[in-house]
Formats: sequence, C-alpha cells, structure tokens
Amino acid sequence: MLIDFSFSNYRSFKDEQSFSMKRDSRFDNGSFPGISTIAAIYGANASGKSNFLRAFSDMCHMVRGSYSQGNADTGVSRTPFALCAGAERSDSMFFSEFLAEDRQRYQYWFRFNDREILEEHLTFYRWMGDRLSTHATLLFAREATDIDFGTAFKGPRAQVRKTIELRPNALALSAAAAAGIASIQSAYSFFASNVVFCDALSFESEQPFILSQFSQETTFAKHLTKLIRYADFGIDNVVSAPADIPESLLESIKNQMREQFGADDDKVEQIFGSGHQMQLRFEHVGDDRNALLSMGDESRGTLVALSFFSLALRQLTRASVTLVDEIDTSLHPALVQELVALFTDPETNPHGAQLIFTTHDASLIIASGSEERLICPDQMWLVEKTAVGASELYPVTDLKVRREENLGRNYLNGVYGAIPKPSFHAMFAQIVNEEDTDGQEES
Repeated sequence: MLIDFSFSNYRSFKDEQSFSMKRDSRFDNGSFPGISTIAAIYGANASGKSNFLRAFSDMCHMVRGSYSQGNADTGVSRTPFALCAGAERSDSMFFSEFLAEDRQRYQYWFRFNDREILEEHLTFYRWMGDRLSTHATLLFAREATDIDFGTAFKGPRAQVRKTIELRPNALALSAAAAAGIASIQSAYSFFASNVVFCDALSFESEQPFILSQFSQETTFAKHLTKLIRYADFGIDNVVSAPADIPESLLESIKNQMREQFGADDDKVEQIFGSGHQMQLRFEHVGDDRNALLSMGDESRGTLVALSFFSLALRQLTRASVTLVDEIDTSLHPALVQELVALFTDPETNPHGAQLIFTTHDASLIIASGSEERLICPDQMWLVEKTAVGASELYPVTDLKVRREENLGRNYLNGVYGAIPKPSFHAMFAQIVNEEDTDGQEES
C-alpha cells in the first residue's frame, strides 16, 4: 500500500509536492484504518492532474527499467519543469513510503538530473512483535557512484557497487533486483509489479489480457462475462473469435502480451498461431435472433467499462495500486461510483488495494454527511496552476473543511479553487460580440 509520495521538478510541477494516503482521524470510518484505499484528484483542465499520476508512474518505470534499458551513454530520461529558466539544470526527485508484500514499511527516494542518479536511499522499519519499529533500518545509501550498505542488505555488494560505477544513470535498486538480491525484492516488486497506470481511453492496453483470457476460456473470462451482462449493456456473452486484423496491429498486440503480461512465445502462439487472428466478439440477444458483433460495433463506453471491469478484477485480488486518469471518461456516473465503491468495501477489497484517480465528476463528492459519502474530505485532492504556470497539489483538508460539508457543491461554486476561471463565460461573450461587430463592419 502506498502511504506517502513526494516529487519535484517534474513536468508542470516545479516545487516539491507532497501527497499522502494517510487518513485523517476526523473522517476515518474504520473500514481500512490509518491508510486510505481511494484518492480522488480534482482540478481544471490542464491544471496538472494527469502529470501527478504520471509522476508516480514514471518513478515505477525508472525502478523497473533504469538498469535493463539503455546504457551508460543514454543518461536519465526525465521531463523537468519548462517555464522557469534553469529548471532543466535543477535536480528532480521522487520519494515513496509504502507497505510492501512482506508487510514491512519502506522509504525509498532518489534524486537525479539528465545524466545520472545523484542520491538514492532505501530504508525499512522492522516488525517488533505486533508493531513496526519507529527506527529505520538502512538497506543502502548512495551518493553519485559511492554506496554504503546496511547490515540488513544481504547479497553481492561488490556486484552492485561495480554496476553503478559503470552505469551512474542506473538505480541501485534496479541493479540489485537484477542480481537477484533477496533483501530488496519486496521493495522492488512494489514498484515493478504492484502499480498499474491506465488512461480511461486506452482500452487497447487491457485488450491483450482480456483476449488471452477469453481465448483460453478461463474462470476470469467467465467472471468478466457475468459483470458485463449484469451492467445491462444488452450483451449476453463475450467470446474470442477469428477476425481480420491488420498485421501491424496483430504484432502490436503480441508485443503487449509479452511486455505487459509476461506471456512467453508459446502462449502467444497458442492464442494467435496457425494463422488464426482472434478478436473479441459480443453476443446481443434480440426478439427472434442473436447477433455476434465486433468491437467496432460496440460503443466506446462498453469497451471502456469492459477494460475497467478487467482491471478491477485483477487489482482487487492483491495489495495493488491502480492509477486511473480521467476515470469518468465514457462511463455513466453511476457506474463510476460503483467502480470506486469496490475499493472502499473490505468485502470486495480484502487485500487493501488502492485506487488513485483523476476526475471532473462532482457527483462523487456531492453528498453531505459522513453516512452517505463515498469520498471523504481527506480522500479529495486538488491541483491548481499558479500565476507563473506551475501546478500545485493540495488536500481539501488544508482548507479547514467541516465534517458535514458538501464537498461537491462547494467545489463547483469555487470555494476550494481548482476550477476553470469564473470569468470564462463573460470572456466568451465579449469575443462573440467582437466577432459579430467585425463581421458587420466587413459586410
């Protein structure tokens, strides 16, 4: 579970930003005490909401690929703040505190520029009986290519030290994981396996997994069919059937199955081999006949819903972190509420999986009173641009909201900020009048 995340000098964010999943005792209902399983990020268009999610996603990507991808000459891929002279010469930083699969609490952070990793630290808190120690235990601490190891680090230290000397742009955590060092595997797995980022419009990224499940007629596919049938889209069944798919798209799907879902060549050929190109088909039941329709015949909302159902089914079976950008795109508000609610109920979320999403949907926060709320004040965050174009992230609780406050109504009324300029309507009217005047003069 993610506890805290901080970052600086990343895309539209210039200064250090701090985000937390810790519950405020005033709003904690005890379902998942101490740490929240949901967080909703609100803000105007182009405020930086998506960039916040990308920051955490990019931290995970760096942990997964900084050692295996590139070489000593490729430097470090990053996108610093662009609207300030010298920002490209300033360092960027990522920090995370989290509970890993071994239930230990870890703190991991690194600082970097375009060329190399400047600092990197990994510590954890040991279990002392039934509680975690308040004193951090060092796994390793690094400055440039110099690295010190704590006594808890078990494994070939010389190999890791040699790697970062040759590859100053590689993270020590990535190098240690590649060397098979067990003492850091839980921390590495949190970033490499437990965090998933998805765009609400990118059904294609989930399609290879869904297609593989229906091609193999798995239990997962049967469960997914039940959900899509229950959602009342008029679909009675989903099957995998031969289809004409362009060769370029087919290769793209195969590569996604290998890279994102770990499918080996045998599994890929089992699904796509012997010249059979498979595609999802949706069975609709009519009065006197059934029709098997292709994905091209289905609405965008149906495909997005199927993607989210699949993602939720996978993520709720483990202690995962799911990042969803624009969760309300192409989905009915009632369905969005149902999907979010899955992560707030211990019965549907037995492992404490977390959902962090951006949205414009005020219906999720419109209720007042703690009994009816889906999202509490300590689970709502806002992103707003400053006068110099820099994004800033802050929790609604910083605004001293009352316990029974109607968050949605106040947000839409501009009480919290982070909405489009209220003068937009007046500005649009002025431009229309100017255009109308110009047109009359020309005629």
